Amino acid sequence: ADCHCKTYLFSRAVTLAPPNPAAPHPVAGRPAAHHPRRTSPPTPYPVAHPDTSNALQFRRPMAMEEEEISGKELLRPDNSLAEEEAAAAASRLTDDLIVEILSRLPFRSVCRFKCVSKPWRDLIAHPAHRKKLPQTLAGVLYTNITGAGGYRYHLAGLSAEADGLDLDPSLTFLPHTEYRDFGLVRACNGLLLCSYEPEEGTVRFIVCNPATQRWTELPPRPRPNTCRYYQQFHLAFDPAVPSHFHVFDFERTDNLSITGVSIYSSRTGAWCQSDTGLVEDVVMVGQSVLVGGMLHVVGNLLVAADSNNWEDQTVLVALDMEGKEWKTISVPRGRDYGIVGWSQGCLHYAAISPAPLTVGVDDDEGSLNMAEEVAIWCLEDYDKQQWALKHSFRIDKVLNLNEVDYRLVGFHPNHDTFFFVSKGIWEGEKASLVSWDMRRRQLSCVLHLEKSSVAPYLPYVPLFSSEPLPDADGH
Repeated sequence: ADCHCKTYLFSRAVTLAPPNPAAPHPVAGRPAAHHPRRTSPPTPYPVAHPDTSNALQFRRPMAMEEEEISGKELLRPDNSLAEEEAAAAASRLTDDLIVEILSRLPFRSVCRFKCVSKPWRDLIAHPAHRKKLPQTLAGVLYTNITGAGGYRYHLAGLSAEADGLDLDPSLTFLPHTEYRDFGLVRACNGLLLCSYEPEEGTVRFIVCNPATQRWTELPPRPRPNTCRYYQQFHLAFDPAVPSHFHVFDFERTDNLSITGVSIYSSRTGAWCQSDTGLVEDVVMVGQSVLVGGMLHVVGNLLVAADSNNWEDQTVLVALDMEGKEWKTISVPRGRDYGIVGWSQGCLHYAAISPAPLTVGVDDDEGSLNMAEEVAIWCLEDYDKQQWALKHSFRIDKVLNLNEVDYRLVGFHPNHDTFFFVSKGIWEGEKASLVSWDMRRRQLSCVLHLEKSSVAPYLPYVPLFSSEPLPDADGH
């Protein structure tokens, strides 16, 4: 088994190239899963390597350099490797090189390698290696209000393994938490966007990484947002292109409609402004997710029902990192706007269904009037905007809605699990992070949250690898 795995990794290393431009869009279908026993070169994973700068490169130890073993010399004209040749070369892979290769694979592929043998499990689970490898959801970040009127920040961890990752979710390494208006805003692939007001009416931004305690403060915007209320700030960071991130500040009119966006790029270290590319009247209302190099934000589209009435239609507003390309994507209708997320290679959307999708034998007119059903949709075809109902469940069947309120939180990136926060309707009652297993149709309480917890509740995947943030010395 070890030999098969090393052969696979060597084939992966010497044949890894930028993805085929003709390959399907990453949100149009799920990438094929990689099997650790496969010895022929697999198709490059379409999301993890979007450009040539991220192609796998490694430097061999000095002992191997003397032997001048070149993987490219083992390739046939059709880029295939003879199994015996690959196995011979793969036998020379050191643990450091194996970890370097594993760090470029999807999380689920790394999990499969852990099942090969005890040596492989120990290699991947070693604390010195674990931080270099792809991470999964560690928990949900949230804020609670203290008795003195201040705020504290916490991570509701999903497992004991997450508790041992040496994170600082309290953000004590930031000097800005002393400001009363300091707060968490967004999380994106391991980085956090925070904001504070050094003086009334002036908003400043900080991007930080609680796993490495690195942070940077963004320069002031050249044209401050004149809309004081319902401001929408978003963060975009792709770990596959770890050299830069972007922060979006959507500009609005008095009726909250989008007029444009200010975008900060860490690559240039400056803000740029772009007018809206939408002809529709859209109001940003919710979460965002980075997919295919574009930020997708939940918004409300105002549609004229007739000459005197307007109706709200929930959409996803997608725009690129320069604010030049804009488009809207229709989403299934819900009772209110929902949440968007990326899970298992597909864009997902969850909302409260406007009417129950399932009716039980014990339902009557009264229970159906009180029924609330969570519908979870998957975008099967991105270009055609075709959504498929993946799962639904009656939340009034698992929670007593006469005594408990709830809030949708998000999706697990690697499993069919959905999270929400439940809280007693009476003041002072504690809230709980709750998970719903779609396969088993089972509700579980993950963790009781601190008293007086408030939104936002941000699913958090730690980032220990390369990042575009300076260290304590400013490097």
